Amino acid sequence: MKLITEVNNPLVTDRVTRLRDVRTSGREFRQFIKEITVLLATEATKNLPVTEVEVETPLQVASGQLIARPGPCIVSIMRAGNIMAETLRDLISEASIGFIGLARQAVTLEIDDYYTNLPSDIADRNCIVVDPMLASGNSLCVALRKLVDAGVPQITVVNILACPEGIQRITSEYPDVHMVVAKIDEALNDKGYILPGLGDAGDRVYGTDDH
Repeated sequence: MKLITEVNNPLVTDRVTRLRDVRTSGREFRQFIKEITVLLATEATKNLPVTEVEVETPLQVASGQLIARPGPCIVSIMRAGNIMAETLRDLISEASIGFIGLARQAVTLEIDDYYTNLPSDIADRNCIVVDPMLASGNSLCVALRKLVDAGVPQITVVNILACPEGIQRITSEYPDVHMVVAKIDEALNDKGYILPGLGDAGDRVYGTDDH
């Protein structure tokens, strides 16, 4: 299995370009995050287990497949991941949502691990971890360690933007994790921000900066 998939689709690249634009309003920014999440969902969910069923159509009985239960757990790396998690939950009615609260120190870039809330049956569920940005990989590594230690059998990570430094760290430390991204950017700056990036996704989603 490929460790990372960059979804190179015109609809995705269009939305990423709009996200980057400093003139994009908060309302538009949230909508584009949701749209990109939907566009990445097919790739991110392609390995979910299914159950064979038969259903009755208006004309005859047909065989088909449903997502196996228990459904996946969508794990939001708070706070920016919440909007992606809710969007995926609308697509996967069988899914639950877990939350991992992590905050990055502005100067040291160290991670404050302040909140974890995961389903009690997490070891029976595949997990889809969502966070708009994969920068240094510090936050994601903390989240992945929690899930691995909890016995999660399969993990997929969904990011909108990722950079080579973060990708290298995740693929080296967690080689069994599949990563799905909308765009791989150029690099990190000395403050740990992705370039060219789109700024702080959480601030732009929740209106806590000038956008």
